[in-house]
Amino acid sequence: MAVKTWGAFAAGVAVGWIGRSVLGSTREAMVKALVVSHGIRERAKRIFAEQVEWLEDTFAEGRARHEAARHAAQVEPHVPPAVADVAKKRGQAA
Repeated sequence: MAVKTWGAFAAGVAVGWIGRSVLGSTREAMVKALVVSHGIRERAKRIFAEQVEWLEDTFAEGRARHEAARHAAQVEPHVPPAVADVAKKRGQAA
C-alpha cells in the first residue's frame, strides 16, 4: 500500500509539474502576444493620426488658396485719384 501511495503522490507531482509548465508557457506566450499587439496598436494609431493631420493640412491649404483666389477676384483695381481726374477730363472711364 505504501508503494501505491508513493506512486500516486509521484504521479500527481509529475502531472502538476507538467501542467504548470504547459500553462505557464502558454501564459507567457499570451502575454508576449499581448505586448506585441499593444505595440502594433500604438503604431497604427500614430500612423492614422499622421494621415488625419496630413488630410487636415491639405484641406486647410485648399481652403486658404480658395479664399485668396476669391478675394483677389473681388478686389477692384486701385486707380489713383490724379489718374481718375485726368481720365474724366478726357471723357474716358478709368
